[in-house]
Amino acid sequence: MTRAQAMRQPGGFTLLELLISMSVGSLMLGAIVTSTIAMQTLYVATDQYYMATSDQMRVLDFIALDMRRAASGSVTNTGQQLTLNLPDYIDYTQNPPAPRTPTVSPTGTVVYGTATQQPTVTYTVVGGAPNQVILRTYTSSAGVITTTPLTAASANYQLSFINPANPTSTANFSLGGIGQPSSLTAQITFAPRFNRYNLTSSRQGSTASLTMQMRNHL
Repeated sequence: MTRAQAMRQPGGFTLLELLISMSVGSLMLGAIVTSTIAMQTLYVATDQYYMATSDQMRVLDFIALDMRRAASGSVTNTGQQLTLNLPDYIDYTQNPPAPRTPTVSPTGTVVYGTATQQPTVTYTVVGGAPNQVILRTYTSSAGVITTTPLTAASANYQLSFINPANPTSTANFSLGGIGQPSSLTAQITFAPRFNRYNLTSSRQGSTASLTMQMRNHL
């Protein structure tokens, strides 16, 4: 056989070369898939972390807004719940609507309209961890209920309300009456949904707090 004829003979890989090539290709493909999954998880974790921190500030802003105009309220830390009684300033049954004249109840709270029919707003944590959300529920004096989710990211939220005069206590308390506190510190903590190790120390999340004052208390 001449050299030209030998060069025209079909060539190929040996079985050993084929096995080695497939092994190297599988390792490379596995590394690419693992890296892609890790990067996607990191992206989602980072995105949800910053969403949750933004949610914290949004919730605190809403609570501060309602606290400034509330006349009284109550805190149930065991249920992660804050309830505020808002003044019913305007009488919409009249035409045109007219402002109400305030009165002071025996307990020392300022009342606009009927004491038993005051608008209320409630902040609560609902759902099971790590898919919890914080809700704001507004009930008008006519009994109409409007519920607004304040958190876009689902997380393991911890919502607590502290009496600034007794910051070490987690007991329930009332707001706005005679001898009752007229301010509170709202504190929100969440645990990240993604972590490398399933340890308590690795799930310490961000904590935001704000101390706010009531303006309509006695």
